Amino acid sequence: MESKEQKKARVIKIIATLKKTHPDAKLALDFTNPLELLISLILAAQCRDDLVNTVTPALFKKYKTAADYAKANPATLQEEIHKISFFRVKTKSIIKATTFLVENFGGKVPDKLDQLLEVPAVGRKTANVLLGNAFGIPGIGVDRHVARVSGRLGLTKNEDPDKIEADLTPIVPIKDQIKFCHLLQYHGRRICVARIPKCPECSINSLCLYPNKTKPV
Repeated sequence: MESKEQKKARVIKIIATLKKTHPDAKLALDFTNPLELLISLILAAQCRDDLVNTVTPALFKKYKTAADYAKANPATLQEEIHKISFFRVKTKSIIKATTFLVENFGGKVPDKLDQLLEVPAVGRKTANVLLGNAFGIPGIGVDRHVARVSGRLGLTKNEDPDKIEADLTPIVPIKDQIKFCHLLQYHGRRICVARIPKCPECSINSLCLYPNKTKPV
């Protein structure tokens, strides 16, 4: 069994290696302020980030403030995001979230975890991604890539995102927590893919507890 200190040491090596493997790793969603990121994250649920990025430029040009979204015509907003999966549900989520911001936070996206979790449509993953990428506040945002790759690496045995976050937070250096998530996301898209991971091509194969998931051809 690997001790907590041994696991922390392995994580440091994983991060160092993945920084070289994926030097371009960053949040895949395009945004310029916390509100834009919040809207993008709501749209990105069960939807590809690159598709979200094709919809948001026109959206961000039209809707500048939380109040603009809150008073939007639902039918119009639905049409503007109709390319996105579950666009009707997401229209309601956007209007509810921004209305809450207007009524409770002066239209601003808060930079505190407990306050973010009060906002409709914001769970811990969304809150941590917001804090990290919009405010530079460390945290672990667990999406499907972070969950899958951290599990295969043996950094967690849990499947629940909140429990995975609890497992990763104490073993990932605070200064690297935001970058760590980006690195696992890129590695999950490019190498440690869901169906058949490309283990023979993996730069952290020697640091993985799942090194024989696939065999060289």
